Amino acid sequence: MSISVNHVVRKFELDDGTLKEAGKLVSPMLDEVLDHFYDFAGSNPDSAAFFPDKALMEHARQGQKRHWQLLLQGDFCEAYLKSANTIGRVHFRIQLPFSLYLSGYSHATSQIQSLLLKKASGMVSKLSVTKLRQVLPVLNRAFAIDMNFVIDAYFSAQQAERQTAFKYLNDGMSRMAAKDLSKEIPEPAQSDYPERYNEIRESFNSLLHSTRSVIGAIQDTTDGLDSRSEEINSAAEDLSRRTETQAATLEETAAAVEEINVSVKSSAAATMQTDKVVAQTRENARRGNEVVQESVKMMREIAESSTQISQIISVIDDIAFQTNLLALNAGVEAARAGEAGRGFAVVASEVRGLAQRAADSAKEISGLIQNSNRLVENGVNLVDQAGVALSSIVNDVEKASELTSEIASSSQEQSTGLAEIATGVSQLDNVTQQNAAMVEQTAAAIASMQQDTRVMARMVREFVSSGGDGKPLRSLGTVVLSKPAFSGDNLRSTETTATPGVHGAANGNAALDTWQDF
Repeated sequence: MSISVNHVVRKFELDDGTLKEAGKLVSPMLDEVLDHFYDFAGSNPDSAAFFPDKALMEHARQGQKRHWQLLLQGDFCEAYLKSANTIGRVHFRIQLPFSLYLSGYSHATSQIQSLLLKKASGMVSKLSVTKLRQVLPVLNRAFAIDMNFVIDAYFSAQQAERQTAFKYLNDGMSRMAAKDLSKEIPEPAQSDYPERYNEIRESFNSLLHSTRSVIGAIQDTTDGLDSRSEEINSAAEDLSRRTETQAATLEETAAAVEEINVSVKSSAAATMQTDKVVAQTRENARRGNEVVQESVKMMREIAESSTQISQIISVIDDIAFQTNLLALNAGVEAARAGEAGRGFAVVASEVRGLAQRAADSAKEISGLIQNSNRLVENGVNLVDQAGVALSSIVNDVEKASELTSEIASSSQEQSTGLAEIATGVSQLDNVTQQNAAMVEQTAAAIASMQQDTRVMARMVREFVSSGGDGKPLRSLGTVVLSKPAFSGDNLRSTETTATPGVHGAANGNAALDTWQDF
C-alpha cells in the first residue's frame, strides 16, 4: 500500500479497523442496496442512456458489488485500488456526469442507512445503538473515500488522455519549430491519439497543411524570383553597358553636331556674303545690258548716218558727172571758138579734171562708207549678240541670285535647326547620362534584391514539406471548430458534462470491456 493511499486513509480516519466491522453489517445488504441503486439508474433517463441493455446493467451490477465488497474489507488492498481505478477510468471513457455518479452514491448510502436503521430498530440493547452510531459515520467516510479514489482515477485518466494529446501536439509543434512540416498528427484509429481531442488534431493538421502550402508557394516563388532576378540582373547589366555605350556615342554625336552647327553657321554666313556679291553682280550685269543696248542704239544711228552720207556721196558723184559733162561741152565749145576759146578750154579741162577727181574721191568715200557700213552692221550684229548674251547672263544671274537667296535662307534655317538639334542632343546627352546612372543604381538594387531572395530561398528550403519518398504529403481539408475542445479553467466541468445520449451505447460497450477486467 503506497504512502499516498495511507495518507488519504488517515485523513478519512479509516485506519482503525472500524470499516471492516461495519462491512460485516453491510455486506449482507449489498444485493438489496444494489437493486435499489440500479432501479434508480434505470428509472432516470439520463443514467439509463448509459445502459442500453439489461446484460450490460447486470454486468455493471456485479462489478459494483465486487468493488463494494473489496471496499468493506477495510484494508484498501491492491485489488480494491485497481477496481476503483477501473471504475474511474470507465466513467471517464463513457463521460459519465458527476451529478449522476454522486446522486447514485447518495441514493446507495441513504439506502444502506435506511436498512441499518430498520435493522437497528429491532434491537433494544444500548450496545446496538452505540454500535450503529459508530458504523454510520464510518460508512459515510468509506463511501466518501471510495468516491475520492474513483474521481481521482477519473481525473488521472483525463490527465493521461490530455497528456497524450498534448504530447502529440507538442511533438508536432517541435517539428514545426525545427522546420519539419512533413509529419501530421495521426488519426485516433491509427494511433493512441484520443478521439476527444480530434478537433484540435484536425486544426493542427490543417495549420500544418496551410503552412506547408505557404512554404511551398514561397519556395516556388523564391525559386522563380531568383531565376527572374538573375535574368533581370543580367538584362540590367546589359542595359547598363548599352546605356553607357549609348551615352558615350551620344556625347560624341553631340560634339559632332556642334561642329556641324559651327560649320553650317560659317557656311550660312559665306552664303549670305555670296548672295550679296551675286546681287551686286546682277546689278552690274543689268547696267552692262543697258550700256550694250545704248551701244546698239548708237551703232544703229551711226549706220543710219552712214546711209545718209552714202546718199550725199551719190549726189556729189552725180554733180561730178554733170560737171564733167559740162566741162566736156565747154571744151567742145572752146574748140569751136578756136583761139579765142583756148583759155576757156584750159578752164574746162581743169574743171573736168576736178570733176574727175571729185568723182574718184566720191567713189573712194563711197567704198569707205560701204566698208564702214559693213563693219557697222557687223558691229551691230555683234552688239546685238552681246546684248542677247548679256540679257541671258542677267537672267541667269537673277536665277542664281534667287537660288543663292534660297540657299542662304535654307542655310539659315539649317543653322537654326542644327542649333536646336544641338540643344536637344545636349539635353538628351544629359538625360542619357542620368539614365545610365539610374540603370547602374537599378542594377545594384536588383543585385541586392537577388541576394535577399537567395537568402529567403535558403531559409525557406530549410523547411521539410514532403514525406520520406520526396512526394508532397496529402492535402487536408479546412477544419472549422465550432467551439474550443477544452478551456484551461473549466476543463473538468466541460469534460464531465458530456451528453449521455450521445455516448451511451458505444461507451457502454467500452465500460463492459473494462468491467471484464475484474
